[in-house]
This record gives sequence, C-alpha cells and structure tokens, in this order.
Amino acid sequence: MRINVAKAIRQTGETFSFESTELFSDQTLGERTISFAEPVAVSGTYVYDGKAFTLSGKVTASVNTTCARCTKTFVERIAFSFSERFVKGTDEASDNETYPYSGDELLLDKAVLDNLFLELPIASVCREDCKGLCPVCGADRNTTTCDCTTEEA
Repeated sequence: MRINVAKAIRQTGETFSFESTELFSDQTLGERTISFAEPVAVSGTYVYDGKAFTLSGKVTASVNTTCARCTKTFVERIAFSFSERFVKGTDEASDNETYPYSGDELLLDKAVLDNLFLELPIASVCREDCKGLCPVCGADRNTTTCDCTTEEA
C-alpha cells in the first residue's frame, strides 16, 4: 500500500484523506500463519507537520481462520482503527515508535500488518454458540450428539 504525499509535503499542516486496498500474501507471526480471504481496505487521513507524517486510519480485513472449538475453517472479519507516525529516514534510523519513509511516498504495509497482528484474537470462534468437539469421541457437537459421558473434576 503506497500513498503519494508530495502535495502534503508542500502544504504543511494541511490534512489529506486516502483510501487503499491490497491483497496481502500469507503472513506468519510466530507459529501462526494468516491467510487473507479478500483485499485489506484502509482509509483515513494524514498530515505533515514539517518533520513527520501522522497517519490515522481504519482497517477492515477478512482472514481465513480455524475455530478453536470445532476446528472448522471460517472467514473472520476484523475491523480496527490505528494511528502511526512516519519519519524521514531508513529502517536503521527509525525507532520502535515510528515507521520510516523516503521520497514522496508512505509505505503502509508494515504499519497495517503490525496493527492487524495486535488486533487478532488469541482464539477465534466460528460463532458464539459453537459447542465444539466431544473430548471423548471427537464428534462435532454442533451437528451430532454422542452418548459419551465425561466426569467432572
């Protein structure tokens, strides 16, 4: 995702809006791989203060995931807002609080993905009333009943 900010550099303090979509390839975070079901949409505003850009945006994404209760795959919709600063320089010059930019373009990929990873639930559930799998026979309790008995501790 690229945003051309040449006009904003010439008009310090002026707020500009943007919209962008991109279909990301699969992304890995630790042991978890995120697969996108459709393009990620980002919209928001940015302003240049003479030293850096402040960008505020809203993201909507649909990711392919697995239910933690019944193990069926489903598409989970994730929506969130974020705000980041972009400073001129290289990756080595940036700190953990900002993202680098060069020339007259902001590259949003890393900022969007970093914030998306923070918004992902620890365990996704296909629906609130998902009954999950029987711990004894493994039957999907959403589609069938079993005669297994479980003792409570």
